[in-house]
Amino acid sequence: METPENDRLHGACHCGRVRVTLPADCAGVIACHCTDCLRLHGNFFALLAADRRDVRWAGEEHIEWYRSSPENERGFCRHCGSRLAKRPVTGDRLMVSAGLFADLPGRRVVKNLWAEQCPPWGVVPPVGPLTPEAFVATALAGPIESPTAQYGYALRAASGNPRPPGIIALTWITAKDPEERARIRAHSRQNVQDFLAEPGFISIVTGFTGLRGFTVTAWEDEAAMQRALSQHHATAMRELFGQNFVASVWTSVWTPTRVNRLWVRCPSCGALEDVGDDHRACTRCHAPLPARPAYW
Repeated sequence: METPENDRLHGACHCGRVRVTLPADCAGVIACHCTDCLRLHGNFFALLAADRRDVRWAGEEHIEWYRSSPENERGFCRHCGSRLAKRPVTGDRLMVSAGLFADLPGRRVVKNLWAEQCPPWGVVPPVGPLTPEAFVATALAGPIESPTAQYGYALRAASGNPRPPGIIALTWITAKDPEERARIRAHSRQNVQDFLAEPGFISIVTGFTGLRGFTVTAWEDEAAMQRALSQHHATAMRELFGQNFVASVWTSVWTPTRVNRLWVRCPSCGALEDVGDDHRACTRCHAPLPARPAYW
């Protein structure tokens, strides 16, 4: 049965003489990093794989096929040079260049082929959901900078403690190099585990921009903070003062001048409700309110 025209992807070469359509439900984008694709495309070959019988060409008289290997042929437009497709000499599959299609909504790389042949300067696209560690590695690989800002990553770990903070601790620490940054991050992961075990801990926001790490922690009182800092954090401090470890560091503890009201929007009437006393019904329309968020 023929695929309806509105259920097909429509693509064209650069000059438009060659046009192609594929079923819209064909496989997602596949990245091939083999040395043949590298030489022919200048980078990996991003392709959509489909059955040859489902691929329809217009302007086939403008296509030249080049035998790139004993197993495969590569098609290109003889006028503009656009790489169009790869077809095995035997078999029913056809690999059509994803770059021919101006709009591929929701498509992403689902598979990498021959990734071990990717050159040192190349990039292997991530496949599947990005893990937190992969996200951090991506953010730290080459931070984006402007004349006034540097971008990195941040994370928040919350204990669920709903009380307002009695103190806030602000810290920044600068590593000498990426290896030392990794060492700081290892200490930080253990510190967060200790903080979460402390009943008086509220939450932490921490992260890195370039080689500078930062933390903002909220606590019920200083006693709670000191109990948590007596755990692994004490080991990290001994390394800081006893070894050639980190380029610079600053720590501080702040007490609030005032803790302002905490407002929540009523989902029924739209009123902005002061929920500092943690009441659960809107005073205007009496509809249930969302749970009060943590102060930090």
